[in-house]
Amino acid sequence: MCESCGYTLDGLPESGNCPECGHAVLLSRGGDGRVLSAWEETSGMPRSAINRFIATTLAIILTPKQFYRTLATRGDLHRPLVFARLHWMLSAILMGGALYQHTMWYSELLGWRGPVGMAWWLAPISILTIYLLLWGTTRVAAGLTAWEAGYRGYRLPKVVVLRGLYYHAAHYLPVAILAFLTTAGYRWLMHWGVFSYRSASFYLVTLCIEVLVGAGYLFKVYWTGMRNMMYANR
Repeated sequence: MCESCGYTLDGLPESGNCPECGHAVLLSRGGDGRVLSAWEETSGMPRSAINRFIATTLAIILTPKQFYRTLATRGDLHRPLVFARLHWMLSAILMGGALYQHTMWYSELLGWRGPVGMAWWLAPISILTIYLLLWGTTRVAAGLTAWEAGYRGYRLPKVVVLRGLYYHAAHYLPVAILAFLTTAGYRWLMHWGVFSYRSASFYLVTLCIEVLVGAGYLFKVYWTGMRNMMYANR
């Protein structure tokens, strides 16, 4: 299939162009530039797992279209799953921390005391719950995406979708960082008298906007990934 538009190229000479979009046939027959991610690539110049993790994360966040356009879609799922689990845990810790900070602010606002007011137990429970939600959402999204792709005639089997979504986990990180900085930063500024409880509406509106923007961002990069994998030949 043409990696640009999905047109069937069987029987066409390698020196020709796709009749549908005009891209060179050779680009879809071995010249597509698809390779393993830096996280999976262990041959050549040795790099530590941390360096490969950071390099892959930055590539996914900063250049998602380029990353998915050059990612080998047919491959083992074990290492991408490990990559996803690390990001789910990092994001769960940050989001759990954000929820803890927000709950503490709310309990202070209402003057709660006791177990609810202290809420120290909320952080570990939140981290575990968020981690399981991210894992579960990924599995459900993979199943629905593969089903819809099959219904529409796109070449996105579940194994390919999972591979893409495991790397998509890196996109949770900036959303989680922003949420944590907003909640923890607001409490810190209140502690130093920069803000008072009169600014509660501004704080809550800011969180609501972040939720909407974060959801839009996550869907956009999800679609970018699937769009640049659906016609991949390898």
